[in-house]
Amino acid sequence: MPQPTEAPAERPLWTRPGLVVSVAVALVIGIAGIVVTVSTLDSDSRGTVSAPPSARSGSGISTPSLAAPTAVPTVAPDDVRWELLGAHPVPISDSAGPTQITATTASGFTHTPVGALIAAAQIAMRCAGPRRYWEPAIERQLVPSADRERLLAAMAAVRDESIDSAAQSDIAGFSYQSYTPDTAVIGLVLRAPSAGAPQFHVLSLTLLWRDGDWRMQAPPGGAWISVNRRTSDLTGVVEWGPQ
Repeated sequence: MPQPTEAPAERPLWTRPGLVVSVAVALVIGIAGIVVTVSTLDSDSRGTVSAPPSARSGSGISTPSLAAPTAVPTVAPDDVRWELLGAHPVPISDSAGPTQITATTASGFTHTPVGALIAAAQIAMRCAGPRRYWEPAIERQLVPSADRERLLAAMAAVRDESIDSAAQSDIAGFSYQSYTPDTAVIGLVLRAPSAGAPQFHVLSLTLLWRDGDWRMQAPPGGAWISVNRRTSDLTGVVEWGPQ
């Protein structure tokens, strides 16, 4: 029996073919499986705390990275708790950050592989909420570039009400694709909404150590789909997520 076809407004943004931004040529825009509807934040009223010296330099400029740890974890970090961002859990670690949490952003990550991992999860999940959340996250926590401006333009073209809250993805695991104290490339694994066999999105996210914190590099062309791979094979992936 043929399966029912989703109406365009009900499909996750990262699967829609019609999102286009004109930047010299038309770029087909898809938002990867990180759509998060953030209707409320149970931590809106939380204050911020200063990042520890190990995470930030006093001048706000990146400190030398020669002494920074480089050994990536091969199991899920145990010093992590999961708190809701809207209806979706995001990781927080007392030792790795974030140490500054507001209603819209999370920052202050340690200069370690685990700090980079948590930064990837926090920033990615915040970049896909309604505009009042994704805009400050992209503007403040993505490294300035032409691709970041394309991403801002693409996101601005997506109406908040077109985001389907039922078609959301939670974090399911990670893999370190490469790591140095200045650059971390992390495969953030998200569970794709599916009624059949489990499917996953793997987002290849690049984090750069800039101005005393981990900041994300915008996806090529400003399109999340350019760093997204869908798979059912989790070989080499460390399972990670709320219990």
